Amino acid sequence: MKSVDFLKEQLKPLVYGLGNLYRISPKNLSEGVDVCRALHHGGIPSTLGKFSKGGDDPLQIVREYQLASDTLKSTSAETRFYLSLKPPALNFNPEHAAAIVATALQNGHGVHFDSHDYSLTDPTLRLLEQTMDRNLSANAQAGSWRFSLTLPSRWKRSIGDAEWVAKRGVRARLVKGEFKADSSSDETDPKKGFLALIDRLVGTVPEIAVATHDYALAREAIARSKGRGSSIVLEVLFGIPIGKMLSLSKETGVPITVYVPYGDSLLLYGIRHFLTNPHKLLKLDFPEIVASPKTKLEKIVSSL
Repeated sequence: MKSVDFLKEQLKPLVYGLGNLYRISPKNLSEGVDVCRALHHGGIPSTLGKFSKGGDDPLQIVREYQLASDTLKSTSAETRFYLSLKPPALNFNPEHAAAIVATALQNGHGVHFDSHDYSLTDPTLRLLEQTMDRNLSANAQAGSWRFSLTLPSRWKRSIGDAEWVAKRGVRARLVKGEFKADSSSDETDPKKGFLALIDRLVGTVPEIAVATHDYALAREAIARSKGRGSSIVLEVLFGIPIGKMLSLSKETGVPITVYVPYGDSLLLYGIRHFLTNPHKLLKLDFPEIVASPKTKLEKIVSSL
């Protein structure tokens, strides 16, 4: 552990230096919507999420999500769009969530509730449950889903949360998870946990988003899922090299959805991600990382 912490400290100046050299985009709502629109023109579904920072006005976040949904309301069924909310940024306020959901549902869009600190999981579940109960008919439409939830595979509790997801018929987005559990006893191997969640959820939920850039893990998850009653999609983060995942999509026939984050805190997210996973600095394709959004979009669209 000490050696990992030492490596993080040594790499910190490098990561901050890279961030200062490159303006991370999309930086604002307009840029994020433009990326989603370009993806949709290429026939690629997307989701948009604000990476908020402390002190952001929840009402402004509500207005931004409503504007994004209104702007992209002409999205076709083949290029689905949904909003990815971060409940802490809304102060877990049911009225804020209800306002966003009302606009999204009116425009035919889904709404996703993202994961955060381990201690914030129960408030997130409560907010999602309250929101669904206010819109009982929205998730009962045949062949569709309107609400979804992130399940981090590194937390033991996620298997229990998967029971709730299956019971409510909520779409599941599976991730390894950036945040540690409150104690080591609540942690599990994220790869084993990921596959355990797949085994539990397949056939019981309308759709599973395999949201990882780990090629081997995604491939195994797809192999365990295909033909077992749940739609499967690969969900990738815009801005992270996705060449292998594009190849996997072609190989397996599983469609890709692109998560488009925007906001001033994208740099902070990147710094935390690389300091938590310093080995990735040696693996990632830096030319692809620092490429312009236009170049990244062209690669995605031309590859599918």
